[in-house]
Amino acid sequence: MQAVSAIMDILNPFAVCCLSMQKIKLIRQVIASTILLLTLAPQGRQIAQEAPASSFLLDVSCVNAGMGNWTSQTQDISIDRAVYTSKMFMGPGDSSASMTCRIQPNKESLIFQTLKLEFGMRDNDQGSPPVRVNLYLDGFEVESRTVSAGKKDSILVDVTNTSNVALEAVCSGQNQYCRRVYFWEASLEGVPAPE
Repeated sequence: MQAVSAIMDILNPFAVCCLSMQKIKLIRQVIASTILLLTLAPQGRQIAQEAPASSFLLDVSCVNAGMGNWTSQTQDISIDRAVYTSKMFMGPGDSSASMTCRIQPNKESLIFQTLKLEFGMRDNDQGSPPVRVNLYLDGFEVESRTVSAGKKDSILVDVTNTSNVALEAVCSGQNQYCRRVYFWEASLEGVPAPE
């Protein structure tokens, strides 16, 4: 700021006899605008990164692979006394429900990198036995979680080199009926495939 003040003093119309008043005024405006621009410009600005593209799991090619059922259905549910907006459910019934989804290649032309699942059973399903949720990548089990009424869980896995994802909901009670497992997050995140 001292340098700016010194320049302004030099450009004082009483100190400079050779410049016309209009030129001095113009130079002052240019200097003031430059200082204002430098003051307002962000310092150390980070380069914006492109956000990963996201796709709902059932938007890729999925097929039924079990006795129970699964479907895409949006509804509000209560788990652990909090409201979640479920996007799909798996109903194992008295055995299991499973689906297999081909994630590579896909119609979105994305290379999927991560799969994020968040799921649970409703608070009002207290009479149901727990349900085990298994995740398979290219036929190999990589994660397993057990949820019961009013409980939730999550899974986050790398699917960069994966072609197929399978989800299985298995009823833990013998000769008993298990309630649905609700998924409010079932997303594949990735980047556009190179052309």
